Amino acid sequence: MGEKPDEIEREIEAARQRASAGVNQLEYRIKRSLDWRAQFERRPWMFVGTAFGLAFLLGWMFTPSRQRFD
Repeated sequence: MGEKPDEIEREIEAARQRASAGVNQLEYRIKRSLDWRAQFERRPWMFVGTAFGLAFLLGWMFTPSRQRFD
């Protein structure tokens, strides 16, 4: 291990930069996956279907029970 202190410092700095880039990329991906606008851009029909399903479910839940079976 005849490495000089300058070489070791450069290797450490390079490792820090790689780790920092990885953390930044992970942070971006997490923020993007939790952003509903970005998800809507990727899957608009899923949002439409979910809204329809929730509306149907809420309508069914709040309909008096005797009217449900008529």
